[in-house]
Amino acid sequence: MAFEVYIPRASSNNLVTLTKHHIRIGSNLLSQLNGEKTEIAYDRQSNKLRIKGTNESGMKIGNNKIGARGVFAYFGIDIKGSFPADFNDKENAIIVDLNKRR
Repeated sequence: MAFEVYIPRASSNNLVTLTKHHIRIGSNLLSQLNGEKTEIAYDRQSNKLRIKGTNESGMKIGNNKIGARGVFAYFGIDIKGSFPADFNDKENAIIVDLNKRR
């Protein structure tokens, strides 16, 4: 018998995945984000998403994901997939480049 081992996809990489209903954040990025909630912003000109940690009002993170149907509808984001992301220490934010799908 030849067994194939299951390895979870990109959970520790610097990737953010957009699905139909959620934004899923890689555990490496999520560990750097300070705050119990998130503020999500979108720059239409550069096509970048900002996920900022906050302790004030915002969206909750559960199991490395954020329920984001309303965010996608509000900003008109209809692309899905995994995208590279970087953590910005000054802003306490994850910047996701939606132009570079993996």
